[in-house]
Amino acid sequence: MPEGDGSVGFSLKKVALAAVIVALGAAHGASAASDQAETVRGYFCDAKADQIAFLNFKARGENEIMAANAVNKQIAKASCAPYLPVQAIPGSEQTVMKDGLVYKLQSFVFLPEKVERWSGTVLGSLQTTAQDQDI
Repeated sequence: MPEGDGSVGFSLKKVALAAVIVALGAAHGASAASDQAETVRGYFCDAKADQIAFLNFKARGENEIMAANAVNKQIAKASCAPYLPVQAIPGSEQTVMKDGLVYKLQSFVFLPEKVERWSGTVLGSLQTTAQDQDI
């Protein structure tokens, strides 16, 4: 057997083995990413500022539909919307204080689009009422 044929066969075996290893690694990486994903539902906004505005309307007594419509009208685009159960990867959590209210915000990367959206809650108020001052 000529020397060139043996080295080509050996090289093809190495390439095939490397391809299998890469494929297995990619499959493992894909399953690891799906392990992090969770099912979420509810109202999400495209930007953190939009989510704060949404929560602010809710804190004033608006229901979720009216709060989402108010934010969308205010910014003249559809940012806040309800989502049925959808797969998303949780992102960063942040605590934000604005206009005397404390918000807990969390980002989610929606799958398969890989688009970041925000959700959150109002934790409380830093403002004192007349009854608090009397104590």
